[in-house]
Order: sequence, then structure tokens, then C-alpha cells
Amino acid sequence: MNGNGAKIIVRRYEYEEPQNTQLEFIISNGQFSSTVDFYCEVKDIKEIGKALISFPTRIDDEYCYSYGSKDNYYRFFLIRAYTTDGVGHCAIQFKINLNEEEPLEGESLFSLRAEAAAINKLGKLFIEFSKLEHKEFHWSPNDHSELFETHQKVH
Repeated sequence: MNGNGAKIIVRRYEYEEPQNTQLEFIISNGQFSSTVDFYCEVKDIKEIGKALISFPTRIDDEYCYSYGSKDNYYRFFLIRAYTTDGVGHCAIQFKINLNEEEPLEGESLFSLRAEAAAINKLGKLFIEFSKLEHKEFHWSPNDHSELFETHQKVH
């Protein structure tokens, strides 16, 4: 599968830890990209990891995690892992709304293709990240993943 330029960077900013934290997602499928930050419970990070580490469990499998709403929350964020056909090809979809008024508004919807094994590795990153020992991780569907103890420069 072509994963040229596709990547997910997740950064953690300490906020009421160990119960809650602030996450920043920098996401690209190689053609479209988006950045969003939001506050969540640390257990949500582990929940995402557990779901992705065993994804998919069947041909028509789908997993969704959402934060907020499109109406009255600080941000809206949705990550959806799903199968794209009957032979197990997969993708990850992102829906983001910054919930800001013009000229600060921002909304995006796009997917990136990824093999099931790459999605499973993403799940492992989320589980490790939920231990709050790292500040950032990078993942790409072409089998590159790395955890960092400090925030990295993004190019």
C-alpha cells in the first residue's frame, strides 16, 4: 500500500495528570493534513490502543473514538479505523472541527490507508504512550514508529 507522506504525530502536554491530559494530533495522508488539540482522560489513550492493537477482528470491522461534538465543545475529534474491502485492507479516518468562528474556523475529513499490522503497531504506541513516560510519538503506515521523551521539531 502506498503510504507516501502519510503520518500521525501525537504530542502530550501535561494537564491534570495522571487522570487527564492534553493531546495534539498532527495528521497527514500525503495529500491532506490537519492539526488538532484536545483534552481527554488518560484512560482514553489506552482504550484507543487496546482497540487498535487487535484491529480488525472481522472483515467488516470498525472502531471509533470521538471527543467532543460539532456544536458546543472546545474541539471535535474522531478517529475511525475500518476495513475497506472483503480481503482485509484497512484505513484510518479522521474528522476534525476546531469549533471556532471565522476567521479561525477549521474543519477536515480524510482517511489514510494502512495495513492491519501497521494499525496494530499504532495501537501499541498508544498503549505505551498512556503510561505518560513519553511526550510524543510518530507513526506512519510504512512501518515507521518511534516514541520520544521530548517534543520533536516537525518538518
